[in-house]
Amino acid sequence: MSFRAPAFSLMVLMCALQAQAGVKPDASVSPSPSSKLSPLRIPTPTPTPTPTPIPTPTPTPSVLADVDPNNDYVVAPPELIVDCEAKLRALGVVFAPAELPVKAGNAKRPTCGAPQAVLYQRGPAKIRYNSAPIVSCGLALGLARFEQVLNEEATRYLGQPVARVEQGGTYNCRKMARFNLVSEHAYANAIDIRSVTLKNGRKLSVLQNFGKLDSEPQRPAARFWRSVANRLYDEGTFSVVITPFFDALHKDHIHLDQARYRVDGSRPTT
Repeated sequence: MSFRAPAFSLMVLMCALQAQAGVKPDASVSPSPSSKLSPLRIPTPTPTPTPTPIPTPTPTPSVLADVDPNNDYVVAPPELIVDCEAKLRALGVVFAPAELPVKAGNAKRPTCGAPQAVLYQRGPAKIRYNSAPIVSCGLALGLARFEQVLNEEATRYLGQPVARVEQGGTYNCRKMARFNLVSEHAYANAIDIRSVTLKNGRKLSVLQNFGKLDSEPQRPAARFWRSVANRLYDEGTFSVVITPFFDALHKDHIHLDQARYRVDGSRPTT
């Protein structure tokens, strides 16, 4: 998995070079006996500047992804979000509180559960789901934004808004299939999107309509899916966006989650 790596600066090297700078008087030159000596002036060394620490980016209100590079290697249940349920109500989300108690892991299973879970019943765009997902409150905030992106891109490429979303699951106490890490599904902090149905009844699945991976999409349906995935990552709606570009395990769905690290699987790997 491709995690964010901290940015390295040349500031330390530059400071070291500046610390070595300075002009020493030439002791081999003696003044003439008849000349009048002038006071020796030794240049003052340039002070070494203190490196400015790289601040953690401050997310804008619309950015829900975790942009703090200092916690990229923390894999654990999501932290509580202050006033999260009030934020959902303000966005027009209809939900019910849910209980997924956090249970410590052991040799057979990982730590699982979510300290702040909700049953996502209806979002601001009134899009129906095949099954109301139980998700972390942070993921629910992302779904509200997800619905807006879906409708904007569906109208742009297909001339129709989305009426229904088929999701393939949220909570599942397990590790990742390919990596020795706990899946965000173990915290109800992830959702798999398999298909959408437009208002006119047309169904668009990731499996059938994402398009060939080795070429630019020509069909509107493929351009829709790729644009949605790109926006969800680029605009910080979700920390992780994984599509068929990432691996064959995701050939039939788009994985979205709010991990502490970031993974852009919305594009071909270069």
